[in-house]
Parts: sequence; structure tokens; C-alpha cells
Amino acid sequence: MRKKGLLIFIIIAGVFSLLIGLTVTGSPGYPDAHENCHTVPGGYAISADIDATNSATPSETITIEITATGPSGSNLFVQAPFSTQNNADLQITPTTSRILDDSADDNNMNADAMVVTFNITVPEDEGFYYLFILAGDNAGSQPDFAYIEIGFSVGGVSAPKDDPFAKIFDHLGLYLGLPALILVSVSTVLVLLNENKFVKLHGIFAGSAWILTVINVIVAVIKIPTKAWLGGYELIYHLPHIIFGAIGLVTGFFSMLFGIAAERKPARMTGYITLVCWWMAFVTGFLLNSNLLLL
Repeated sequence: MRKKGLLIFIIIAGVFSLLIGLTVTGSPGYPDAHENCHTVPGGYAISADIDATNSATPSETITIEITATGPSGSNLFVQAPFSTQNNADLQITPTTSRILDDSADDNNMNADAMVVTFNITVPEDEGFYYLFILAGDNAGSQPDFAYIEIGFSVGGVSAPKDDPFAKIFDHLGLYLGLPALILVSVSTVLVLLNENKFVKLHGIFAGSAWILTVINVIVAVIKIPTKAWLGGYELIYHLPHIIFGAIGLVTGFFSMLFGIAAERKPARMTGYITLVCWWMAFVTGFLLNSNLLLL
């Protein structure tokens, strides 16, 4: 059992080291430290025919003309990414996908220059919403780009001020999920090393991990817009992330019940399922956009 515990510990440490390495060298999302792996503006320029901050009435549609230019021979594109800033809260036409130079939605037929007309419908709820649009190199996996942010005050709401707790709230998926994963992993290693000696500590760690995960789910439900659950992220990562997390949450609950009842065999089996599912949820969440679910 000690060999199994040591093996699991080595695997856990190795996977964490790999993910840390990927985080250091990976591609962050556009709004967070994108200068680390993109050249901004990288020879690209973008502008709009409206002010940086605009007043709007609920459900009003505003027409914006975006002008973008790139270096000679560039693979220019313009995009309003769905899941960036408040784009998911806005109705954006003609598309939130990349619009390429000289395509049907490009009103400027000159090379390396684009004019795109966006129709933006703000929500019916009062609030302040930021639209994020970028222009960049369609050929690069980490494209050079320039971007513009346009604010809409719906119902006279002022632009949000910097909130020291906003960063923490935006990253709760990591701050809650990672400790939960560490706790459930360590608790598994401990019980494999010496079940009789560490059974109480195992219960405390595993129970704490389950509670943190419940809080994480509640925060996700509150924070993520309803229409973004199955549309704002890559489903190939997002759907498995949800499924693995939910299965682990259920099996973790039963594992606790079996443990309290001193039914060690079913407690051990459901505990292993929880460990595997939460690791898979973490990996798929990491791949989601290197932001986890809320990062």
C-alpha cells in the first residue's frame, strides 16, 4: 500500500509540474496579460466611429463601424470574441467569429484594410457593458493583434471601478478547485500509506475538498451567464468538465456516507472514482482556455 501511495504521489506531483509548465509557456486569454505571448499591437490598428463610453436604453441596438489595418501582406481579421469582456451579454451581429479580410462582411476591398459594421444590441437589464473587438493576424496560433474596448451605459449606470476583490472572485474556480483537488489527492495518499493511522485526517481532508467543490459549483452557477454555459466555451472541453465534476461531487458524497458508516470497501471505490473524476475535471477545465471555469 505504501508503494501505491508513493506512486500516486509521484503521479500527482508530475502532473502538477506539467500543468505549471504549460501555464508559464501557454497562451492566456485575450483580456488577461495577453502581452505575455502576443505582440500588441504588433503593427495592427483598430478604431471605431463611436466614443469609448456610450449611453444606451435597454435593448437598444447600436451600429458601430470598425476600421482595422495591418502590415503589408498580413492575414488581417476582425473579431468580437463571444466569451471576452461582456460580449456574451450582448447580441452581436453579423458574427462573433473571425471576419477575414476581403470576406463578405468586409466593406473595404483593399488589402490589409478592413471596415466592418457591427450591430450591437445591449441587454434589457440596466448595467455597464464592455464590448471587446480585436484585429489581428489570422495565420498565427498566438496572433499579433490590436484591440478596442467600447463601454455601454444602460440606464445611466456608471462604469465599474476597480474592485480589489473582483480579481479574486473572477478566479474562484482556481482558488477553490485547486485546493479541493490537492486535499482529496493528499487524503488518498495518506489512507494508502496507513489507513488506520490517517483515517481521521483522511476524512477531514476529503470532507473539506467536497465542501470546497460545492462552494465552487454554487459560485459558477451564480457567476457564469446562462447562455454562456453551452455556448461561450469550447464544448469539447466544457461539457466533460461539467460531467466529470458532477460525477465526482456525487460519488464524493456517497464516499463520505460510506466512510461514516465504516463501510470501507464502497467508501474506497467511490473515493477513487471521485479522485479520478476531479482530476479529469481539472485537466479539461485547464484546457478550456487556460482559465479553468472561472479563472
